Amino acid sequence: MSFTPHIPSSGVAGWNFLQSTYDRQYDAFIKSGQLKNDSEYFAENIGKVTSSDDLLNDRRLLQVAVKAFGLEEEINYRALLQRALNEGTSADDALANTMNDERYVDFSEAFGFGPGQSPMTGDKKAMQAVMDKFQSASFEEAVGEVDDTMRTALFAKRAMLEVFGEPDEDDVSQLSVKERALREFDLTLKEINGAEDGPQGVTSVEDQWKDIVQRDVLTDFFNTTLRLPPAAAGLEEDELIQTYRDRAMIVFGSDDPTVFFSADNKATIISGYKTRATVDGDLSEDIAKTATLAENILDQLVSRDAALNEEWDFISRQDPLADFMKVALDLPDDIAERPTSEAMRIYREKAIEEFGTDDPNIFASSDQLDATLAVYREKASAAGMRNSEISSNLRTVETIFEFSFDSTDVVDEDGENAAAAAEIDAGWYSIMGQTGVPRFLQTALDVNSALDAGEVFDDLTIDEQLTIYKDKATELFGTEDLNELTGPYQMGALSDAYRTNAEAAGESEFFITYYTQIAERELNTLFQTDDTDAEQEFEDALEELRTMNDEDDGPSASSQWFTIMGQQAMTDFMQVALGLPKEVGQMDIDQAVEVYKRKAKDVLGTDKPSEFIAGDKMDDLVNLYLTRAQMNSINSGYSSGNAALMMLRS
Repeated sequence: MSFTPHIPSSGVAGWNFLQSTYDRQYDAFIKSGQLKNDSEYFAENIGKVTSSDDLLNDRRLLQVAVKAFGLEEEINYRALLQRALNEGTSADDALANTMNDERYVDFSEAFGFGPGQSPMTGDKKAMQAVMDKFQSASFEEAVGEVDDTMRTALFAKRAMLEVFGEPDEDDVSQLSVKERALREFDLTLKEINGAEDGPQGVTSVEDQWKDIVQRDVLTDFFNTTLRLPPAAAGLEEDELIQTYRDRAMIVFGSDDPTVFFSADNKATIISGYKTRATVDGDLSEDIAKTATLAENILDQLVSRDAALNEEWDFISRQDPLADFMKVALDLPDDIAERPTSEAMRIYREKAIEEFGTDDPNIFASSDQLDATLAVYREKASAAGMRNSEISSNLRTVETIFEFSFDSTDVVDEDGENAAAAAEIDAGWYSIMGQTGVPRFLQTALDVNSALDAGEVFDDLTIDEQLTIYKDKATELFGTEDLNELTGPYQMGALSDAYRTNAEAAGESEFFITYYTQIAERELNTLFQTDDTDAEQEFEDALEELRTMNDEDDGPSASSQWFTIMGQQAMTDFMQVALGLPKEVGQMDIDQAVEVYKRKAKDVLGTDKPSEFIAGDKMDDLVNLYLTRAQMNSINSGYSSGNAALMMLRS
């Protein structure tokens, strides 16, 4: 059974999902169906090939070979392929060198059948590289069957790295002054920031409350449920959070949202809010809206911690596992007597220290179980425990782990999709409960254009509003994810769309500016990191580095563009990403290169393709391609709601 790549949406949002799940989806793909069989056959038989005839006469091997280099359409042109292989690449008039197509050069060099060369088919490392290319190309093809723009983006990203490579960090002799400066800057930044993809840690109670107090609907919910006096609104954030926590301990018996809003407790909390709000005289429709929004937002805020706490609660109640963890994690003697929320945090923080993760489904999986058991063995031996007792305990724990926790490599697509969708929806629920943002987004997204005659947006149910918000955001900006919509690539266009539509509706300049400022501030607080100023400083510093020593061009930018334009797929990618008309392809090649260089300089800050792969440049380029490709597919009709599209096109 073959594996079909999953891409939940088009454009940048779909690309981000594909990138975040790439390794798991790719691994599942290459282990499935005919691809697995073809890969195994190639690995087992390519070493027996000693000539081009051997390769050409075995169609299964040849299919892998040509697809690895993008030549699958040439598989039936035996004479052409044989000449490319037998003539090699050392002579200027060799076929591969005269084709003006780097694919033939790479194909010929990979197998080494040319004059003066030694066959590479016996080199396992070289043939593994061919098989890796074959599998990557096959995955890209499968992705293309779901979304062809994603296939082009994947191919372009891979091709750029293959063509220009990633320079050896220790060898900068071939780099220009500017490139060396950029590389040093990038390395320094990584040292300052540390690893970006470290294990996800335990969310502290303090941080959870910091998230809560940024959301108007949650403060309304807790002000009512915890019976906070109106004067609390005037407190500083740290004082307000402490007040919430103190009251939560009294009312809920815990100040930990992960505990009091867990699956077992949240119904009681929501019921308490509704009762109190009714006593206060709030309108029933307002009570229902606040309760629904608060539940959806809080579910997302505490979901991961709550789910893992359940796993650890199970572990703490199984004597063999609890004893194992007490030794492996150096837990305090009174761990069993600690309050549940405190005990769970200790378990998880210690697990991150010892196992690198607080998720039992990871450290107890087949890939990591041996390392996990080794931690216990070392600690138990150091404590003087007998080897026989250690071995007996390990056998018991290993059996429980294998039975209780996920030990497969199967990609849980449904679970991942549901979690991603819930997170996106929770973002929209947050803005729906804010004071200033809804008016801004309703105008920017022109939600009224999605209503039937006589409908009023504010009178719709929360779910109906959510659907319109997401549909309009996807239609106009290519994403329903507010983290992307409010990021540096989209926020300016979003604000411009609001201004255009508000002016068309007769809104005054004062109120346009007022609501724009409120919305940008609230959206940045809710969806962007606290490092905005630091990011801007980084961008400013990077721009200064980009422009230094402009007279030092290093390797020729033009020659690099000639390389790209030797592959039609790469040319098409660049043309769309840079927003160039198709007519550029009909120009003289030297003129076309100058156009590409000027446009790349304007858009990316550099005209050298070798610099596109540095830092986030390649991701920027892919995002531009996907956004423009998606916009190109949208109908050309114009309305006030389409204003954002016109601005993005510019």
